[in-house]
Amino acid sequence: MRKVAVIPVKNTSDRVENKNFKEFSNGISLLELKIMQLIESECFDLIYISTNSASAHQIAKKYDEVQIIEREDKYCNNVINWSEVITQVANSIPEDEGTAIAWCHATSPLFSNFKECVKLFEENLKNGSYNGLVTVTSLNEFIVNEAARPVNYNWGVWHQYSQDLEKLYSITGSLFIAEKSEMIKNRYVISTSPLLFEVSPYEAIDIDTKYDFELAKLLFMNKNLFSNLD
Repeated sequence: MRKVAVIPVKNTSDRVENKNFKEFSNGISLLELKIMQLIESECFDLIYISTNSASAHQIAKKYDEVQIIEREDKYCNNVINWSEVITQVANSIPEDEGTAIAWCHATSPLFSNFKECVKLFEENLKNGSYNGLVTVTSLNEFIVNEAARPVNYNWGVWHQYSQDLEKLYSITGSLFIAEKSEMIKNRYVISTSPLLFEVSPYEAIDIDTKYDFELAKLLFMNKNLFSNLD
């Protein structure tokens, strides 16, 4: 089975200026770090960057394993429906519909376990258990809605200990895998029957704000300490 990765990056970012291209660690940007992580995993036939950015072009030139796919500006804003963006990007990838696509966000710099995920995806697709994979992190917390109503537990004498709560998960932006045909059919990155691959809180960090960016930098600098914590 042919396996490719796609990194969607746009020229601008609203909350963190030049987020994907500014220095993140040792002169390396988030985009270049993600390219390096994908190459080091040695499990992809090719890496695509879907972008409207000249900076992405300059970075891609350094790597033979990377190919740029031009994306129109109208698919690079926060106004257009996200499903439209996914569909356009998936359709633009010059691969057969049976090709496995790993959708990888540069804004998840602390996740790099692509090899295990791709292996599990292939195994489960072959035996018919699941037709996709999505990274998640365990959400073991007491949750209330805006009306102050408990969502996953009950107040009073029915209150449970946290270890007895229903197991819930939060989707991370680290990785989504499905066949190209599945992404196009669903107009989404998550398949109809995905395997949930649990990652650590460290790996789950997604950069959306300046705080996230600086926190991720600190954690990445000290990855030998934090990445091995339970």
